[in-house]
Amino acid sequence: MFRRIRSYCLFGIKAVPVSVEVDASQGLPGFTLVGLPDNAVRESRERVISAIRSIDKVVTGFRTTVNLSPADLRKEGSALDLPLAIGLLVATGEMEVPELEHLVIVGELSLDGLLKPVRGVLSIAMSLADKKNDILVIPRANEQEASLVEGIRYICADSLKECVDAIEAGAKAHAKWATGFKQQRLHSSLTADIPDFRNVIGMEGVKRALEIAAAGAHNFLLVGSPGAGKTLCAKCLPGILPEMTETEILETTRIHSCARAAADSEEFRPITTRPFRTPHHSASMVSLVGGGTRLKPGEASLAHNGVLFLDELPEFNRNVLEALREPMEEGHISISRASGTITWPARFMMGAAMNPCPCGYAMDNKRACTCLPEARKRYQEKISGPLLDRIDIQVSVPPVDASQFASNTKAESSSEIRRRVCAARDIQRKRFAGTSFKTNAEMSSDFAKKSCRLSPETEKFSINAADRMGLSARGYYRLLKVGRTIADLRKSDTVEVLDLSEALRYRAFRS
Repeated sequence: MFRRIRSYCLFGIKAVPVSVEVDASQGLPGFTLVGLPDNAVRESRERVISAIRSIDKVVTGFRTTVNLSPADLRKEGSALDLPLAIGLLVATGEMEVPELEHLVIVGELSLDGLLKPVRGVLSIAMSLADKKNDILVIPRANEQEASLVEGIRYICADSLKECVDAIEAGAKAHAKWATGFKQQRLHSSLTADIPDFRNVIGMEGVKRALEIAAAGAHNFLLVGSPGAGKTLCAKCLPGILPEMTETEILETTRIHSCARAAADSEEFRPITTRPFRTPHHSASMVSLVGGGTRLKPGEASLAHNGVLFLDELPEFNRNVLEALREPMEEGHISISRASGTITWPARFMMGAAMNPCPCGYAMDNKRACTCLPEARKRYQEKISGPLLDRIDIQVSVPPVDASQFASNTKAESSSEIRRRVCAARDIQRKRFAGTSFKTNAEMSSDFAKKSCRLSPETEKFSINAADRMGLSARGYYRLLKVGRTIADLRKSDTVEVLDLSEALRYRAFRS
């Protein structure tokens, strides 16, 4: 008997429809699996047969052929275990399923018939958002992902037996409607492990620069001596970023769902706080921008709608850093392979920290630098001009005077800074209504010039300053964007000379 079970596989973060076609007929017993399966799919026969045996059903003794359609798409992962099990049960007459064509089934099986979570369920659910007659069948551990997509129907189960019983009793009767965000309180408060700016002594200039970066989603670079507080200030940044919108939660959660490790058996929860990714400087290009044999998103995509912070920037492989130039500009990463091109979202704030020289003390007034001029030059040249030109805010971090440690004066807290940042983001949200932009950093050159509303005197000042400082065309428009953010923090409609003057201070380490 021939039966077709609908399922999905991942291609990047895109869910691609796959049909599990099972034909069980009389003849010499055997099992053939075709359709470009990888090792995990090829080994599914052993898991599925054992799981079916655990519910006291038998599907062996038939000449069984399984085709995974489309045949030219490589099938990866273990999500096809459950559809294969249901297909075998139906094709051999062990179970009856009314309205089989409306079921979309994904899930991994263990030998004892328990269902394990799979990655990418949110992408699959989003693909079914407009198909009101379809019912998604998933492991219970993936329920929260599926429930985020309002309007779909789904059945969740802990085991193969529970799944079979629910389907045989009537899928429509057991299906739930996804509630979306209506009945879920997803906006979580800031976690206690995020440092507060209140406890950062001194460094008012650095705090101001990070406030501007957070308000406009600008890339930033902190340069200073070891122990000056660069990393501490960067780690305080999530505490001043605005809450994520529902759209941003879906976008970010979808990427993390597709990238989750297969060994991660914990229940996957939506990403409700802005990501703050800090890859080690030994990270490879694949781990940073994505790709590899499994075509998973990298750190740059996992930082979508958040911050990608690269500590000890010159210690990263130069080729790895150069691979970030396009996503910093375009907001996405495209990976081309023989099987096709995959595009991952990668709209992130790029933050970085570095020492000014190999010994680290070129900017320290209390300790002498021991580096030769050539060594210092080679160290700084590890950061290419095109990459540095894409960093809007470049700030020196001076060492804090020891006398300030005894002061009992508390600095401004992260929550107070965050209120100003959120107010500036609200202004930008109204400004970009009806456009594809979300923040000042994303503006096109034409839009940036139009939104700044420069007076003739201010425009003359900006052009003269850009000429004297040798700014590129990109650098000039990024200067305007930073000036626009500073004006937003002042709640001003126009960008004045004082805004551009402050913005120019943050181009001190230009190429």
